[in-house]
Amino acid sequence: MRAIAIAAGLALITGCGQNGAESNAAPVEDVTANLVSADWALDSDASRIAFASIKAGEVIETHFFPGLSGEVSESGDAVISIPLDQVETKIDLRNERMREMFFDTAQFPIATLSAKVDPQAYADLPVGGRTQAEIEGTLSLHGVDAVVYAETFITRIAETRIEVASAEPVVIYVADHGLEAGLEALREVAALPSITGASPVTFTLVFDAQT
Repeated sequence: MRAIAIAAGLALITGCGQNGAESNAAPVEDVTANLVSADWALDSDASRIAFASIKAGEVIETHFFPGLSGEVSESGDAVISIPLDQVETKIDLRNERMREMFFDTAQFPIATLSAKVDPQAYADLPVGGRTQAEIEGTLSLHGVDAVVYAETFITRIAETRIEVASAEPVVIYVADHGLEAGLEALREVAALPSITGASPVTFTLVFDAQT
């Protein structure tokens, strides 16, 4: 999760026209200028944040969050909202326990990732081009903010469409967000010897320019 918002921000703000455009197309510099100054919206259906949990020291299970939403403004303010009450662990009872005992979604239904990015920094990325960048942002989870860092791949998949993906897993620690009691409650109700208090997170975020 840490990486996500940050990465998102970067991706959204890339803008650039293709070379070899037809004569009736807008000049490359005009297309670039329009995209750099555009707002970018997250494609929820094409985006996902996934995380893994490790229990009993060696059992690894994977989970994810659907229903993400987010945007990057033309001024470079990036925000991603993660609906914690939609957490999907592939087991209904575990979904319920995660919502009620761990995330406490009655009080904290959404986590947010935010970052400030420079729209000009990635303006020359061509369609099909990819770049790698470390992005810094803030993860607000369970009422606690923490600075996060993520190595990301940013890919221009179409003229007005950008994908931001994790280049490597981002490790989130429950202690950074005051979630230790919730983790212990999960361990006890599941009668497990342990649940690791760190979770590797990966993500794919796709944004469309709102031109």
